Amino acid sequence: MQRHTVSLYKVIRHLNRLRQRLKEQDEYVRLHLPTLLNALEAGQPGQFPASAVKRVTKYWQLALNVVCNNLYHLAGRELREDEHHRILLLSIFGPLYDDLFDDNILSHEAIEAFTLYPEKHHPQSFEEHVAQKAYLQLLELSPDRELVIRHLHNVFIWQKASLRQMSSDISEEELYRITYEKSYHSVLLFCSVLDHYPADDILKMLYPMAGLLQLTNDAFDVYKDVNSGIHTVPNFYRNFDKLQQQFLTDVAAFNRMLRKMPFSRKAKGAYGITIHALHAMGWMAIAQLKINTAGVCSMEELAALGRKALVCDMDNLRQKMRWVKQVKYFVNYH
Repeated sequence: MQRHTVSLYKVIRHLNRLRQRLKEQDEYVRLHLPTLLNALEAGQPGQFPASAVKRVTKYWQLALNVVCNNLYHLAGRELREDEHHRILLLSIFGPLYDDLFDDNILSHEAIEAFTLYPEKHHPQSFEEHVAQKAYLQLLELSPDRELVIRHLHNVFIWQKASLRQMSSDISEEELYRITYEKSYHSVLLFCSVLDHYPADDILKMLYPMAGLLQLTNDAFDVYKDVNSGIHTVPNFYRNFDKLQQQFLTDVAAFNRMLRKMPFSRKAKGAYGITIHALHAMGWMAIAQLKINTAGVCSMEELAALGRKALVCDMDNLRQKMRWVKQVKYFVNYH
């Protein structure tokens, strides 16, 4: 199969369009998010914290631009207004569901029961009330209620499994599996609220894509995670040669599957640039960690390095230029 090389010009042009799209989306959030939050709060003594808007917006932008909108554009589709509504509603529910775990609001048994049988749950807190209300609305509005429940249950399974990341006896193999599965099922959950669920070949392509997204997130969160006692592939085993090889293997696998898709070359090029825009950031963060953590033998030594050594700063011009070139490299990698 003849390979088409995506030029640096096309990468820059598409990234500029993405940046403009993000600015335009801010207006959508300002118009619709407060109304949704107020409706969920109605009748409850509590309210969402001020930080909820920023948290939901970040969740929503990632889900919309990397998963939902991006997949639709690949296939030549546009999201309908009710699909946008469901994506935003799920972006509110997602952080609430995470908090049920992270803040120990419910036991694991209670979270699983809530996931499978939400109507039977009897909420005892503000967080439970709004989570239940959002979940029931999602199930009512989504095309396939059982598909949403099934995917949320898979999210639960891997969210529970990820608690193993607090243990220092977790193996590197187990860390990799949790990293990929947790991210993959979160991606599929957003797919489940769309009118058009992805075909099998796309589902296979989403696995390496999602795993690399989580590795990217973990690479940027090393400072935060190491100080919270959370073990991840980048911070615990620090086998950066192996990690970089895994990264390249999955970039190649993703690109190979994308090339075989029955969509236009232009659409596939745009899709790949959007996805690899995030992957490239992860690669840069890993490369920095590889240099700055040389000789580190423990999590304690890693924490002692401080924030500047462990957090990859993407704001300066030189880094942005390196990033654009890395995106181009990944888009054309095989």
